[in-house]
Amino acid sequence: MIPSPEERTWAAVAHLAPLVGYFLLIGQVLLPLAILFLGPKTPFVQAHAKESLNGQISYTLYGLGLFLLALTVVGIVVVYPLALALLALVLWNMVRGALAAGRGEVYRYAFILRLVP
Repeated sequence: MIPSPEERTWAAVAHLAPLVGYFLLIGQVLLPLAILFLGPKTPFVQAHAKESLNGQISYTLYGLGLFLLALTVVGIVVVYPLALALLALVLWNMVRGALAAGRGEVYRYAFILRLVP
């Protein structure tokens, strides 16, 4: 079944809303969670909201790990390239997910934990 334009829009927003959420404390996780619970209950939108939520939870955990690594002497040298790589991965997956949603396709983020089934 081909998703409607409204469903594709909701799915794309699920991927891009965390960009706004990064300006709020833990908002990058709350916005996909809100779309999951308050948005349309269609399988297409739910799949994209869950994927975005899993990605944002994973990226938050990775960022916390980088922060803890930065507290060590070795981490100070290593954390900057890893943080840039994480930022590139986050943006890459969010944009690719939104573009796939706009085309009516399902997208799976790379290098994330699938905590929300």
